[in-house]
Amino acid sequence: MRADLQGGAVTGEQLQGIVWQVWTAYLGGTAPAELPAAAYVEPFDVTGAVAIAGQWHGHVVMRCRLDGMAVMAAAMLELPTAGVRLEDIVDAAGELLNIVAGNVKSLLPQPSVVALPQVVLGEADVLWPGAAAACELRTGFEEWAVLLSVLEVDSLGPKWLAAAP
Repeated sequence: MRADLQGGAVTGEQLQGIVWQVWTAYLGGTAPAELPAAAYVEPFDVTGAVAIAGQWHGHVVMRCRLDGMAVMAAAMLELPTAGVRLEDIVDAAGELLNIVAGNVKSLLPQPSVVALPQVVLGEADVLWPGAAAACELRTGFEEWAVLLSVLEVDSLGPKWLAAAP
């Protein structure tokens, strides 16, 4: 696993610990995999995001390949990979991301709330306006690359409003 951008509200080391706990608890005891950098070059076709709002504002984002998410869904649901349906993939991606985001939220200034996960299938160029990467973790499940990001929204509201005199 490789974590970058240390020093935000959540560190790469903390995110790595969360992923290790979630993978081993929910994916059949399989620890996160360390993969070569080339594994993250291929475009991802599953993107999931959970917004967090409160004292801290941002998003937890997970990206991976559909085939890899199918393997993760099979492990999570204790099904053969061939028996996994598209709905299972979307549900498993959302649930894994929700668990990771809930753990991230516990590290943030309180009060904070977690929104429902959103999962997009297909190569998506999803944007989060006003958000910048606070922490990124390159990890995997078996041979499948998974990219997790914690994005922090710098400020809420229009920047063009001047302070009252």
